[in-house]
Amino acid sequence: MSVAAAAAPSSAAAALNINDLPFEILCDLFDYLPLTDIKTASLVCHRWHQIIFSELYIKRFKLMISLNEILPQLKLMAQILEKSDREYYSIFLKANLGLPLTMARLKIVQFVVQQICQNAESLYFNMADLRLESCVSERLLRSRKLQLIDTRAKYIPLGMGLKESMLAAICDYSPDLVDLVIAEMNINNPKALEKLSQLSQLKLLLISDYYPYALPPLPPINLPNLENLSLINTTDQATFYFKTDNLKRFFIHTNGTDAPKTMQSIATNISAISRLCVHFTARTILPEHVFEQLDKFPNLATLELGAVAIPADVLKLMHPSSLLHKLIFVECHLETLFLADLKAKLPELRQLVFDSCMLFQAGQGFQRVQYHDLEPLRRDLPNCRVLLDYD
Repeated sequence: MSVAAAAAPSSAAAALNINDLPFEILCDLFDYLPLTDIKTASLVCHRWHQIIFSELYIKRFKLMISLNEILPQLKLMAQILEKSDREYYSIFLKANLGLPLTMARLKIVQFVVQQICQNAESLYFNMADLRLESCVSERLLRSRKLQLIDTRAKYIPLGMGLKESMLAAICDYSPDLVDLVIAEMNINNPKALEKLSQLSQLKLLLISDYYPYALPPLPPINLPNLENLSLINTTDQATFYFKTDNLKRFFIHTNGTDAPKTMQSIATNISAISRLCVHFTARTILPEHVFEQLDKFPNLATLELGAVAIPADVLKLMHPSSLLHKLIFVECHLETLFLADLKAKLPELRQLVFDSCMLFQAGQGFQRVQYHDLEPLRRDLPNCRVLLDYD
């Protein structure tokens, strides 16, 4: 046998490549990897990335658990889960409506929350459908395409106790959490948020649909590293719930109808911010009272005002400000783009933005602000960038 003939089999073997394996076999191989290593594998080549992020493969990381089982089976299920080192993309807990939240069921819920919270930088908790998702913090993403959803749990409601238990478990198992979104909260228990004080590294907190009618906790919830706080569809009272010494940006979408009261509640608790975003539900708000209170925010550089009617003399009650550099109107109805005394009241204004605003046109009523509407204002404000920003 010639040397070339003897070498032929090994040459053929050397020509084989793992990417020659079919889709199903590669999926079976990836199943042996923990979730963190699967993410790393997705960076090896284009094909592996396509497979790992395909809908067919992602659905393999799914665990279905029924909470309708009798007590002995629930205890056995909890023991099995605690001993398992398998990771899942999706976890679904099924239960009959109105089922009591027993200790056995609560233990399983806490275990599932713990799995989702492990090493999470960012969590999204929707209280309406009791959905919890973890993902890589957006500040580390280069594009939307790279956002990796690690785990997801969906629950059928067991009552208010489950919502609060899940939130407590999130705080217990995610002490180093950076971003937290609590959507559609729809509960008014003032103690529900108290455990947030455990999240000492939290930098971003967004809460929506929270209507606390009881007195705020004393002392307030201390979040020493929080930089960005958003309260959406809430009452003015919610601003009293937090102590935030390092806050830079505050956003509130309030159902309050008293602008001076809203601004006073913000200034009492959150006055050191550099960016303030105030949106109202009621169109009857008098926005001049918002500008009247701005001197209570000594570091304010950016003001965003949303969903109000802006008269020409909106600045009439305002004290001149040398710090405000950026003014943004969002979904506002403007009587005119030329606000009276704008140059005198805001001499250092460097950016004026109209986002999805309406402008009154004689004989036509309110029309959407267009680019050509801004040209006269740009000529009148040569040192200020006048921008149009539509979604």
